[in-house]
Parts: sequence; structure tokens; C-alpha cells
Amino acid sequence: MEKPHNPPTDPPTRLPVLAWILQILVACVLGASAIAKLAGNAESIMLFENLGMEPGGRYLIALLELIAALLLLVPFSATWGAILVWGVMTGALIAHLTKLGMAGAMLPMTLAAALNWCASAAIIFLRRHQTEFVRCMFDCARDEGRNSSR
Repeated sequence: MEKPHNPPTDPPTRLPVLAWILQILVACVLGASAIAKLAGNAESIMLFENLGMEPGGRYLIALLELIAALLLLVPFSATWGAILVWGVMTGALIAHLTKLGMAGAMLPMTLAAALNWCASAAIIFLRRHQTEFVRCMFDCARDEGRNSSR
């Protein structure tokens, strides 16, 4: 007997190239950012002093960025890496919107955080079939709507 095809729950047969491109780009940006933080880059120190989180916050964020970059480069953990990036970048955007500002020297950092946030959301969506709870976030509500209309 032939297995029925169920598109919303069947994992994709090939890995999207776009997901890999985004993962590599985000991992490179995060890796460079983490290294700058760990190396004691003056700009990073100033930023975290303005947030009142120097030095502990700087080291913690650098560690989270390194973990996320590594997770993004391993196929079975890429979704988790993207979720971690999304959370860290959400915090960065909130910091820029509330305390740091977005003008002048902060503009490139704000734009980088926004682009990483968007890229991580895209990775989560593109790899939604690889993690059950992410798949359910996108597909279960649609499946429940179909079942309740029957």
C-alpha cells in the first residue's frame, strides 16, 4: 500500500539553499560580533556600560552569540540556533529602541540586529519541519481549522 502524501507534515525532501545561505551569513556576523565582545572592543565596552551590563552582560551575550553561530552551522540544530539568534536580537533591538538609540554610530548596529532578526525568523520558517513545536506553531493551527470545519 502506498503511503499517503501529507504536505503540511512531511519534511522537505531537500534542504533549502536559502536557509543555508542565511545560516552561514548570520553565523559569520554573530561570530565576528562575539569575538569583538570577548576581545574587549572599546565600542562593545561602551555599549554595555551604557546598558549597565559591563562586563558580565558583554560576556554573556558573546557566549550566546557563539553558541547560536555554532548551532546554525549544524543541520539538526539550526532551528534552535535561529531561535536563540531571534531572542538575542530581540533583546538588542529593544535595547536600541529604549536606551541606546539608533542614530549616529548606533545605526549600523541597529540595522545589523534588525537584519539578523529577520534572517533568523526566515530560517525558523524555512526549517519549521525539523522541530516539532516549531512545525506545530506554523501548521497545527491550520490543521485544527481544517478539522473543525468538517
